[in-house]
Amino acid sequence: MQAQDLPEGKGKDVLENVCGACHGVDLISGRRATKEGWGYIVDDMVSRGASATNEQIKTINEYLAKNFGQVNTNKAPSAEIASVLEITAEQADAIVKYRTDHGDFKTLDDVKKVPGLASANLDTKKDRIVFN
Repeated sequence: MQAQDLPEGKGKDVLENVCGACHGVDLISGRRATKEGWGYIVDDMVSRGASATNEQIKTINEYLAKNFGQVNTNKAPSAEIASVLEITAEQADAIVKYRTDHGDFKTLDDVKKVPGLASANLDTKKDRIVFN
């Protein structure tokens, strides 16, 4: 993956400047992590010498979580579910309500039981969903 292959969005330029100073963005290619997981990875890079302000770190974490994120449907708040799965706030709220009413999800098929969700859309984003 080259810098030009990164999805457009807020934070792309910051990621390119900060992370690209030490290594290529190809380290991101094919990788997914939860918002918390990306936070650990970015913090590790800073501990190894990456130079970034707190604001830049926050921006990088948000960009990575949105574009290369995974979401734990059993723990994440509605806003994070909506952002990572690219669904409406109402759909994400329905996921949270369903897990509150019925318990944790164990499989993608469990998530598909949530009223108002399009199964086909979930299938295309299944690599973004974790259950632990």
